[in-house]
Amino acid sequence: MIKVFGKLRYHWQPELSFAIIYWCLAISPVFISLALLYENTNISSSSFSSFIIFIVLVWFGFQRYFEISEDQDLLISRGVVPGYAGKTVISTISKIAISKRGLIIYSERNPKGKIFYMRKWPKKYFVDALVTNQYFQGEVVLIGHIDHYFEIYSEDKKSKLSQI
Repeated sequence: MIKVFGKLRYHWQPELSFAIIYWCLAISPVFISLALLYENTNISSSSFSSFIIFIVLVWFGFQRYFEISEDQDLLISRGVVPGYAGKTVISTISKIAISKRGLIIYSERNPKGKIFYMRKWPKKYFVDALVTNQYFQGEVVLIGHIDHYFEIYSEDKKSKLSQI
C-alpha cells in the first residue's frame, strides 16, 4: 500500500503460475547481461541493453495495483501498459473471497472470479476500504483459516460476512 498523489495504491501479483513465468522472464536478462560482461573485459552494448530490459521488466512488474476512486470505479492496473488501468464498477462486484495468500473478486464481468495475490496488510486495508465504500453491495467470504486481523468482520454487522 503506497500513497501516490493523495491516492492509495494496493499492490497485487497475478495468479501464481503467471507470476512465476513473468518473474523468471524478467530476471533472465540480468543473467544474460552478466554472462556477456564476463566474456568481454568491457561493457558491450548488448550487455547494457539486456540490463535495461531487466530494469524495464521489473518496473512493469511493480505496476500492478488497485486504486479505489472517489466515484464508483475500482481501477485495476495490470502493469502491461504504463498509465492504463482497467475499470470495474464497484457496485457490479458480487462477492470477494479472502484467503490467506490473496483474494478472488467475483463481478458481472468475471462470474468465475479473478485471483489476485496480495500481502497481508495491503489486503486488509484494501478489503476495509472496499467494504466501507458506499457503492459496494456484495458479500465478503473468508476461505480457509481465518487470521486474527479478519476477525473484526465476524463482529461487524455492516460487512455482510459469511464463512466457508
